[in-house]
Amino acid sequence: MHFEQGKYYHLYNRSNNNELVFKSDENYSYFLSKFYSYLSPHVISIAYCLMPTHFHFIVKIQDENEVSIQKAIGLLLSSYTKAI
Repeated sequence: MHFEQGKYYHLYNRSNNNELVFKSDENYSYFLSKFYSYLSPHVISIAYCLMPTHFHFIVKIQDENEVSIQKAIGLLLSSYTKAI
């Protein structure tokens, strides 16, 4: 995917087989802290919705470096998966 600076994007992911992604309130908080840790240098969060089996974010791109953004998203998802 090509990210353009100043543009808005819908980032989302859904679990496999409707498995729970967020099993407790602490999971939601932990995921959000990871999201902001990895992605805040690259995006401005406009809105988000975290549901038990998936999540949605509307973001505005600040940093046009696609490799950095894609790497940050990958790190977010893999670090959360390992923690859970």
